Amino acid sequence: MNRTTTLNVHSPRKPLAWTHHLSKSSTVLALAVLLVVASTLSPHFLAPRNLFNVLRGASIIGIVAIGMTFVILNKGIDLSVGSIVGLSSALTATFAPYGFFTAALIGIGTGLLLGFVNGFIITYLRLQPFIATLGMLIFARGLVFVRTSGSNIVVDNPTDLFSFIGSGYIGPVPMPVVVFALVWAVAALALRYTTFGRRIYAVGANEEAAWLSGINVRLNKILTYCVSGMLAGLAGVILASRLGVAEPNGGTLYELDAIAAALIGGTTFDGGIGGVLGTVLGVLILSFLSNVLNLLNVSPYSQMLMKGVIIVLAVVVSEWRKRA
Repeated sequence: MNRTTTLNVHSPRKPLAWTHHLSKSSTVLALAVLLVVASTLSPHFLAPRNLFNVLRGASIIGIVAIGMTFVILNKGIDLSVGSIVGLSSALTATFAPYGFFTAALIGIGTGLLLGFVNGFIITYLRLQPFIATLGMLIFARGLVFVRTSGSNIVVDNPTDLFSFIGSGYIGPVPMPVVVFALVWAVAALALRYTTFGRRIYAVGANEEAAWLSGINVRLNKILTYCVSGMLAGLAGVILASRLGVAEPNGGTLYELDAIAAALIGGTTFDGGIGGVLGTVLGVLILSFLSNVLNLLNVSPYSQMLMKGVIIVLAVVVSEWRKRA
């Protein structure tokens, strides 16, 4: 087949109009119902301090989830993001005495590098994304334990800027929330208005058709994993700044929260369908649900069971939307 064949793959693949609107409206409705029920069950839920604390914690997962959304839209998966967060956090804490920008550059750069390795292995060595990123999950976590020797790394004499990124405020809004909002805005604009974003949808919707239309599929996939790794690295920087310490288990299971948020928000494993707005709503649903369960003194183990059920239900709903 002639590669120069003209195909209309530059626009995001969309489900039927009514299912597309149903996806967004149902997620918004679920969030609204959760807020009403949570405020009824706990009088402390709507306290401004509690809400801002929830948003601060949600910001770190949210940044990771936005990167995961890019990968899933490209019909991939990245299981390594939690370990990358942990490694970035450890390196950021290690280099914090050399200044915030040095530490942040190393933390984010590490995530970018590991994301590139993921993309290269998947595209050029032709490993399945699940296997490649699972291997990176183990490798990066091993690096964390090597660097930390299984103990916390305390940030010595952090600069004001370093502490501000994780613990500061702009008005009443925590700085991590501001960073999360900026990442969301840039990601949304990139997916909607840039060639790179449109090609992510095109490759996810139909990789062969995208290749035949002249898109460099390999490069697009590599760049997508680079975005995921870079945002995981940024999340690690914020985590180290917020806690003032890097933990050996930092970022553990973040990949599951990120995947769940994307699926709840309407992004599907079929690729080419979804977006970061839905992912943000998914992050908020998971974060507020976890918070109200904590306020009600529900066991963390029971919360894990509920999160597993939510992930399965999100996949079931995703399949229903696809077939509708």
